[in-house]
Amino acid sequence: MPLSRRQFLGVVGVVAAAAAYPTYRLIEDGGLDDDSSVDPAELPTTLLSTIALTGTGAYRALANAAGEPFLVRDDLGTVAGPDRASDRRSILFFGQFTDTHLIDAQSPARLEWTFSPDAGTPSGAIRAQDTLTVAVLDQMVRAMNAVPESPVTGAPMAVGVVTGDNTDGKAGSELRWYIDVLDGKSVTPNTGAKDEYEGVQAWEGTDYAWHPDDPSKDAWGMHGYPSYEGLLQAAVSTEIDSPGLSVPWLAVSGNHDMLWQGNFRRLDVTSDYATGDLKLSKSDAFGGALLLAETPTGEKDVGKAETALAGLTAGEGVEKVTADESRKIYTVEEFVDAHLESPDNPGPVGHGFTDDNKLNGTAYWARDEGPAVRFIGLDTNNHFFGADGSLPGDQYDWLENELQTNSSRYFDSSGNEQTHNAKDRLIVVISHHTSFTMDNTVQDPEKPEQKLYTGKEITDLFLRYPNVIAWVNGHTHTNTILPHSSPHVKNTGFWEINSASCIDYAQQQRLVDVVDNRDGTLSIFAIVLDHAGPASTNGSGYSVERMASISRELAANQWFDDPLAKLGKAEDRNTELLLSAPFDLATVEDDELAMEALAHRTRLLIPRRRELVRA
Repeated sequence: MPLSRRQFLGVVGVVAAAAAYPTYRLIEDGGLDDDSSVDPAELPTTLLSTIALTGTGAYRALANAAGEPFLVRDDLGTVAGPDRASDRRSILFFGQFTDTHLIDAQSPARLEWTFSPDAGTPSGAIRAQDTLTVAVLDQMVRAMNAVPESPVTGAPMAVGVVTGDNTDGKAGSELRWYIDVLDGKSVTPNTGAKDEYEGVQAWEGTDYAWHPDDPSKDAWGMHGYPSYEGLLQAAVSTEIDSPGLSVPWLAVSGNHDMLWQGNFRRLDVTSDYATGDLKLSKSDAFGGALLLAETPTGEKDVGKAETALAGLTAGEGVEKVTADESRKIYTVEEFVDAHLESPDNPGPVGHGFTDDNKLNGTAYWARDEGPAVRFIGLDTNNHFFGADGSLPGDQYDWLENELQTNSSRYFDSSGNEQTHNAKDRLIVVISHHTSFTMDNTVQDPEKPEQKLYTGKEITDLFLRYPNVIAWVNGHTHTNTILPHSSPHVKNTGFWEINSASCIDYAQQQRLVDVVDNRDGTLSIFAIVLDHAGPASTNGSGYSVERMASISRELAANQWFDDPLAKLGKAEDRNTELLLSAPFDLATVEDDELAMEALAHRTRLLIPRRRELVRA
């Protein structure tokens, strides 16, 4: 297809801008390197090297380990040609952040005192690395920036997607930190008293928490956790100067973004407590009353919680802290508004969310990315109660309309093939929850007529629309990749790509390259990415890099869990996922892809070059 005059002028402008600068590569610290001979396959991903536990004993260190090559998966029955590597082209290369769980570790609203290693899943109440989450996100941003091109095709990264649990306790402070780190602002992850840690990891009598200054008397120290004297002080006083993500980013919400502690609806009494000057270090009458009030049947207990809060005073199990309004528990509208107020660089404005979301109190959206891909961002949270998800009927109807609008061929609920006049696009769905964690049908009493759709029902819907090629999500903190075979079209379906977290081991995220093999098949390359902090925690002082490395090592040694299981199996990490193309991809012109790639390359180069000149 020949270029129109407007397209031609656009290309000329981009080429002229790009020609003004040498060929640069982003490097680990967020700067630029003028070595244009870098092989994309040598970019710092787990294809090149990864990190693993080493040594013996109760507490083990981490060290660099060999890289992990791609494992080809043909579970859907798709057969791709053996020479596909010589002719393939990238449709879209993007990065995924998920489950960053930025934690305001000093907030009174945290429930550390509920920690019990025998409870089955106690890790959400407290982790040794709670104060280090912003350092980890900073180092993950730097790791993502260090891979500006696909290690497979050399295509420039187009966009980042953030699949929820960006915050941990639904605190306004956490929301601000998460957006500021991705936008490239400086963050000092502290609330309350300036440069002073006020929390359970420093107080006496809280032996359920790791005390890095002296762990000799706590449960963590008994399992070999070392001393890092001064770490808490450094964590809350160090200004973290984030480089910001180099590409635009899109976001959806997770249960920790929408529900207090990832499980409970918002009560005024909870928010009042979160911003106040008293913090529980042990359970008491207030703690029990508060949790009862937040359960689905707890409306009758709200008065008890308010009475208990009014009578709460400093003493045994209740510590005096510095009050801070920034810890206020935010609403859905405030969550959306914070994204809309984010700067337009790197953008896009709203990061997927729109004014309609704010007006309607919704948190789902759809957006084209490049000439061939449609992202659909879902809100899979049950906004009433519970960590797992579901999809309410109104959003389900919207979703099906989106799928139909971007598919010229689909199958109705009876399995009959339907065709209509529509522009075909490859559909990538992003959400927080997975197909196997969407079974939460606890009904909101204010919406008793609203049907809640489960993960199986959503999967069945996607399989009726062959243009759905991937569902990218989080929530489990574990690398898992699942094939979903179509009952309607032989040897195809879609891939569910579920990724690990920034909070638990191995603190890894994903890169995804959607590739047209030009033989009627697609390959989706899924690549695991370690954050940029070094494997070893050796050193003096507490740089941001070292704090992130310490966080990773602490997470690797969590004795009451199975940290290594979160890595997933080899088939869940670096993979080439094969599937049949749902429509003729020759309709996607090389010229269109080339223009898009050129724009992305120029965007990656010019702003960073200007920053370098200013410095």
